[in-house]
Order: sequence, then C-alpha cells, then structure tokens
Amino acid sequence: MILVDDREPAGMGMYLDVLGVEWERKRLTVGDYVEGDVCIERKTVDDMCGSIVDGRMKRQVERMKKEFKFCYVLVSGRLGDRKSEVHENCILGKMVSLMVRDGVCVLCVDNDEQLAYVMKRIFERHAAVNNG
Repeated sequence: MILVDDREPAGMGMYLDVLGVEWERKRLTVGDYVEGDVCIERKTVDDMCGSIVDGRMKRQVERMKKEFKFCYVLVSGRLGDRKSEVHENCILGKMVSLMVRDGVCVLCVDNDEQLAYVMKRIFERHAAVNNG
C-alpha cells in the first residue's frame, strides 16, 4: 500500500488507479509517496526551480535521508518548458549534486502519467528485492 501525501494533485491518484496501484491518501511529514523504506519526492519542473532557490530541496532531501533507506526525486515536465527563470544548468547541477553528493536517485519524465508508471515500477522493484 503506497501512502500518498494529501497535498498531491488528485490526478496522480487517477493515474495510480489506472495502473492498478493500491494507495491511501494521508498527510505525510516527509516525501510525497512512501512505501516501507522507500520515499519519493515528486516535483514539477517549476517547483524544482523554486525549491532550489529557496533551499527547500536541501531540507527535504535531508529529512528523506534521515527517515528512509531509499530516496528518489522524480521531476515531472521538460526543463525547456519551465516558466521559472532559473537557468537550465542550475537545475541540472542540482540534480547531479543530489545524485553524487547526497546519494539520491533523480529522474526526469515528461509528465505525471509517466511519473506514476515510474513510481509504480520503483515500488515493485523494491518489493521484489525485499521478498526475493
């Protein structure tokens, strides 16, 4: 059962339903999607930009790493479509820093539908490793 933060868009639940994912909406203190020792932070491209500028991304990752063994940041949307004035190289540099310095897996997808599929596969793979 995947726990979904109640501040996440309703459309994400629809994508999870279509994929046959069992989920429950509740207020999470860390991350947006959680199951067992896996935590996923979902960002739109513009939210990623904002969280880089205001330092939120750093704090979110620190909290994720304290509470979960496996941490992911999934970014929904194309960098070229962002409305933010944050330079593309700044975004890419932050993603590299998250992966190399912080050990957090980062993946960009085109949209939330793809993000839901990737998230489902992440949780499935972790379950398979833990049970097999």
